Amino acid sequence: MKECRLIYKSLSTDEIVSNETLQEIIEKGSKNNSEKDISGLLLLTGNQFLQVLEGPLEEVNQLYLKICKDTRHHHVNLLNFELIAERYFETWNMRLVDLWDLPGTQREFLLSKYKSKDEVIEIPDNFLEIYSLLLDAKSFCTSTPWK
Repeated sequence: MKECRLIYKSLSTDEIVSNETLQEIIEKGSKNNSEKDISGLLLLTGNQFLQVLEGPLEEVNQLYLKICKDTRHHHVNLLNFELIAERYFETWNMRLVDLWDLPGTQREFLLSKYKSKDEVIEIPDNFLEIYSLLLDAKSFCTSTPWK
């Protein structure tokens, strides 16, 4: 079975995404992804989402089509799609990292490494930096904003 990795970014339709909305997205997404053998990470920074999805080619494509129609965000931009031999986020059906809620030292590290505006870490334009941010977020993933 062919597996792939898909990365996209989008903007929230709300200026500030509520913890209730985030909780709903993650709980529902985790359950659905588990059933379809999809893993991934959802990164939130300000009102921007950056998401990576990994799993069976057909399942990931179908999920992405559904995501594009979700009215909770807009300006969905596909950043990367590739066939993969191994997953980077294999242990998570869906995990959220809200960069605003990271502990101080981790947040300071990211602020020193990536561009920011008004203390909000920006999603990089360079694809290698995007991967770096996703992997940094994975290594820092300890918080659940609504708990």
